[in-house]
Amino acid sequence: MLRNYLGVKASALVAMRSQFAVIGPGLWILQIMSTALFQMWFFVLVSDFANYPGATPAYVALGNAVSSLTYASVYGVCMSAGAEKHMGTMSGIMSTPTRVFYVFLGKGAYQSLIGLFTVTVSLLFASMFFGVDLSAAEPFTLAIVLLVTCFSMVGFGMMIGSVGVYLRSSMILGSVVLYLGLLLCGVNFPISYLPSWLQPASYIFPLTYGLEAVREVAAGSGLVDVSGLLAVMFVIGVLFYVAAYYLFKFFEGMALKRGSLDIF
Repeated sequence: MLRNYLGVKASALVAMRSQFAVIGPGLWILQIMSTALFQMWFFVLVSDFANYPGATPAYVALGNAVSSLTYASVYGVCMSAGAEKHMGTMSGIMSTPTRVFYVFLGKGAYQSLIGLFTVTVSLLFASMFFGVDLSAAEPFTLAIVLLVTCFSMVGFGMMIGSVGVYLRSSMILGSVVLYLGLLLCGVNFPISYLPSWLQPASYIFPLTYGLEAVREVAAGSGLVDVSGLLAVMFVIGVLFYVAAYYLFKFFEGMALKRGSLDIF
């Protein structure tokens, strides 16, 4: 247990220190802020043009603000394995006494911090520029909802990203899942707008529950009111982590058997 904890901690610290090895802090922050702002702006303009009563600009802006955390918690985690292969360090990771799952769990922990920073900036933009009213939201309750959402989405990202240990990369799969979230999770329009046969698929994604909880908190609901959504989202997140553990173990064995550790 101690060895696994140390592996997670060391991996998180290495990920933090290597963050600015290629991109400087200024450019990194500019990238996060511009991506959050312009994605939100694009979909707000689309919703304003469509003029649907259930998808107002404020509804869309809040949805995109919350979904911005998925860039780090899902896509950032998914690309970790491919990045290690690209740099030629995957074999070294596999030779450590810590299981590869815990190494990438540390990377996911760091990505969750980036996700929380991104969603904070995005909510600020949504409030300042797109008319999202968060005055009725309890800051503590909102923070808890975002933490649980980020926790669950990192687990989801790790489950998807485990494929990258065996394949060349899981970045493409991560991109597909990322944009499926925009379609299925109620980011830009209510889930009720989807065909009835497609609506159950929305509840596979933790983001669906996180968005619903954030919208309720923004409307003035307290922690007790959204506790059911948080509980379901947390359980789903734990199941994703368990699935990710066994998938990492499976693909690790496949990669060692077929010699695909350095294929990129």
